[in-house]
Amino acid sequence: MSCPKDSTATTSTNGSSSGYAGYNSSTSNNITMTDSNRAQYNNNLTQSNPSYTQSKCRKIVNKYPSFTPVIYSLSITSSAKGAYSVVYVNGYNFLPPANGTTYVNFGSYTNLPIIYFSSTYLSFEIPLNVKVGDYSVVVVNVYNGNFSPQVNTSYSGNLNISNAINYTIV
Repeated sequence: MSCPKDSTATTSTNGSSSGYAGYNSSTSNNITMTDSNRAQYNNNLTQSNPSYTQSKCRKIVNKYPSFTPVIYSLSITSSAKGAYSVVYVNGYNFLPPANGTTYVNFGSYTNLPIIYFSSTYLSFEIPLNVKVGDYSVVVVNVYNGNFSPQVNTSYSGNLNISNAINYTIV
């Protein structure tokens, strides 16, 4: 099956001033769509000719974009034990609270709350009780797989974990 080129669409000339292809008249499957047969034309594209809707010509991709966050850099990569430190994370694909949950894991300290600035910028606080050592910082997006969750319905979360950046407590 070959994909139709732009030459299969005809320009509307039936009284419309729009004059662009595909609005009131186009040709596909040897049927010319007009205002009077629009329902039949669309029906022929879906029900009686399912190979058209399943064809690779339509360039429809049935998958969601990636929800996996990426960390580019941290504002600081070391701090003193017991010192109050705020770390700013520069990255990509951080979820706003309306679309999911984003938090930071700092070594064995998990689910650290964040301050969300944008999908590329957030911050978190280093826990005051951490011991001296090296810790990996990862950003975790929890997405429930549903763009419109119902009220009072729980959904299992899909964890999307970023790359790790090393952080040192001295």
